[in-house]
Amino acid sequence: MLRLFFLLLWLMPLLASAQTSTRDGRHWGLATINPYGNGFEIDYLSPAVHHWYGQRHLPETYMKPWYASQTNYAAEPYSRYVNHLLEGSDFYDTFGSYLGRGWRVYNWDQEQPLPRGSRIDKGSTYRSWFDRLVIAGDRREGGNYRLMVGDEIYTFFTPLTFYKPRFNGVRLDYGTDRMLATLVASRPSAPQGEDRTDVTHLFGGHAEFSLGTRTTLGLTYINAHNVQTEREFNQGNPLRGTLSTQQNRALEKLWVRLRDDSPGKGEAPAILADFDIVLRDREGRELRGKEVGLLPKITGGGSDGGRFVASGNDDILLEYDLRRFQFEDLDDVGIPRTTTSAEITRATFELSVANDYRVEVASNLQTDGERFSPEIIFLPVRRAGGNVQDNSNTGFIRVDYGLPTANELIGTDLHMTDWHGLSANGELVFNRRFFQYPNLLEKSHFEHSIDATAAYAQAAWDLQPFALYAEGFSIADEYTTNYWLVDKEGRIRYKDPVPQLYEFVDDDDDYNATPEWQRPDLEIRGGNIVQRRLWNDQAWPGYDENGDFVNDFNQNRNNFPDYEEAFLRYRADRPKFLFGLDMNYNGTIDRFENDRLADYPYKGDHQGYNTHLSANAGPAIKLTAGRQQMQLISGDGHTRSHYGMLTLRHLFPGGSAFRFFAHGALVEDDISDDLWLWFQPIGSPDRMREVRDPLAFKNTWKSTLYADWDLRLGPQVRTFHRFKWDRIEQRETTTDVIGFDGRDISGFLGAINKAEWSLPVGLAVLEPRWKSEYRRDRPFSTRQPEAESIEETLFLLWTQPLFAETSGVSYFPRFGRQLFDSQLQLGLERSYFWMLDGRREDLEEDFTSWTLLMQLTNRVAYQGYELVTRLGLQMARRNFAESESESSSLFFLTINAGLGE
Repeated sequence: MLRLFFLLLWLMPLLASAQTSTRDGRHWGLATINPYGNGFEIDYLSPAVHHWYGQRHLPETYMKPWYASQTNYAAEPYSRYVNHLLEGSDFYDTFGSYLGRGWRVYNWDQEQPLPRGSRIDKGSTYRSWFDRLVIAGDRREGGNYRLMVGDEIYTFFTPLTFYKPRFNGVRLDYGTDRMLATLVASRPSAPQGEDRTDVTHLFGGHAEFSLGTRTTLGLTYINAHNVQTEREFNQGNPLRGTLSTQQNRALEKLWVRLRDDSPGKGEAPAILADFDIVLRDREGRELRGKEVGLLPKITGGGSDGGRFVASGNDDILLEYDLRRFQFEDLDDVGIPRTTTSAEITRATFELSVANDYRVEVASNLQTDGERFSPEIIFLPVRRAGGNVQDNSNTGFIRVDYGLPTANELIGTDLHMTDWHGLSANGELVFNRRFFQYPNLLEKSHFEHSIDATAAYAQAAWDLQPFALYAEGFSIADEYTTNYWLVDKEGRIRYKDPVPQLYEFVDDDDDYNATPEWQRPDLEIRGGNIVQRRLWNDQAWPGYDENGDFVNDFNQNRNNFPDYEEAFLRYRADRPKFLFGLDMNYNGTIDRFENDRLADYPYKGDHQGYNTHLSANAGPAIKLTAGRQQMQLISGDGHTRSHYGMLTLRHLFPGGSAFRFFAHGALVEDDISDDLWLWFQPIGSPDRMREVRDPLAFKNTWKSTLYADWDLRLGPQVRTFHRFKWDRIEQRETTTDVIGFDGRDISGFLGAINKAEWSLPVGLAVLEPRWKSEYRRDRPFSTRQPEAESIEETLFLLWTQPLFAETSGVSYFPRFGRQLFDSQLQLGLERSYFWMLDGRREDLEEDFTSWTLLMQLTNRVAYQGYELVTRLGLQMARRNFAESESESSSLFFLTINAGLGE
């Protein structure tokens, strides 16, 4: 009895604690729904059949005595039903702890093994309240972290590994005094939310460690892989991916294609001397095609001494039909067995090849994804190094076949700043693409990888008055920073109007944080409707120097270049008058180039170096001499140049400035660098077009002179002078990229002179202006005409304030200046154009023109905005020397609203 007494004494605190915890349900997942009533207690027990034990959620339904039989609102006011969860719902964590009341903003979970086990839920609050960006974080002394979930997070690791200006996913940043680290995760396939079985996942991270005060060491890992949620998570290495539902099927056909890797360059064809296929079954046996009767159907190419050859655009195609494959033999105990394609776990092609070959493979599962009549898509797997023409690389190569399952990058980078005048940085990245051979009967599949390396290093040593710069690079052709996206049915579309790829490094040549190619992860869709586009199909690198995201040569966005538009042409000069360096020698200044490639610091399949020595001859003069050598790794092409450069800049008192630039180079270049450039035809919408490298620098002397002088003669008078001369002199007769003859001497000569005078007349302003433009074009290709022209243009502008009083000061009467709400502007432009020689694409003869413009402008505050109203009339006429004259008129009424300047 005494033991029972002490036991009760010991249990009483525990029972009291349990009762207290039960009352605070937030700690145990038992939050009280009704905060005004009592929970169910022992006191409520009553041996009555009448049902009244359930908790009441609303005041109207609270427990009444057994004798209350009706409701009456004569004395008590009636209150309508009100949802007691207006502040959202109660949420608990996985342990059952109470998180609070609110709304689910974002949820991403993946459950395996389970069909449709990958789920992303972006609630309406995520899109509307938080505008697709949610940030959480914490900090303490010495370190802090920040977690971000968003659709457009600017993310940059290193130039060769990860650059996503519109990253859609989860990002975690952590930083201390000696280390900075970032982790990213995303589901690029359907990132806006959809339950799926087959998905593509991205995972990556970058860490940067301080090695002293001037040096940092970085480590980077990026991985994209397939996920199939019906498989267990621990089946194989998840970072190497798995075959999707539609990938993991028995192959019916395999193709191997061999062709010339550099058609048109060299006379020796690609050679296929012998071939075979080696199969491995589930028991590990190797079966050679020639021994078991699996022979290919051969099409294309030609024959030379018993060998197959492919020259030019021809190719040799080997087709293996696995549906008919059936091999019968005896097992170890003498029992007959039959091996079919369903038993195959590995397929390897053995090829005896020579010269400049390119090997591509395909299967019936490697298509454009169409259900009916799908197109077979070939993917390259092996290329010969360089452009071999003498059979010196003859040998056997082994090529495994598989379907892609993952792509990963492992890299390191080093940065050093100003160590005794030396600054350097570099990066080394290993790339592995994983493939697996499909087999429905196996849980694990044969896996192989294609490996590639990319690296570069840069160093600058400042030894005043000298400076030495050097850079070296090697980017393998197989180096790849993208991965295929799996659709909701488990298919990979290897060809699609919108490439079904996730890019680790986006194409953003104009650096406006908007990629320039269309990819699925750069579109926010509602079903099949694109609700928001995060990419831009137009780009003009270098043409937005004022940073307003508008092309400087079409500032009013009216599909008409400003340098061809009345009155605007005074400020806008043609892009051809701008200067800069062209280090890849494709005829376009580097800072204006735009392509459709990932923004690596150097192009793929390129290796080489560039170095130069500079000397400062005073504060304004700089001399530079350098050497450049670059070549293709797998392709055929090289660039060699010796160059020199002189720059001068001088500032004068009063704001005047003079600049001079001279560049000369001896160039040998036959690497084609095609571009995708912005083009503004006169009177038509602007568009992008392909501009092919004319290969005008195969063996040339290249010279460039540029000078401009901004001269200010007092506060009201200003002149500007610009001169540019480009000369390309061929050292031997050559042709352009298409085969047309090239001119021995080609180039451009141009000069622009401007003058303007701002003359106050009372409260009005009179502005006479003059512009002269001389151009002489001599293109390299004889397909394009030569042209020489000069244009003289006079401008006269009058600006008259309206509804304003005259203001002035005692020492300068009647000429005080101020802003007025309304003003009238009158403008007259008179132009004379002479075609001195040849013709241009858009103009072939002389003309004169005049333009008259009348404009009334009003500025007023309206509902918190600055309202600018313009009303005007413009009339113009152009008289040609031979053709009929053209007249035009324009009436306009425009209202703009903004927040002011």
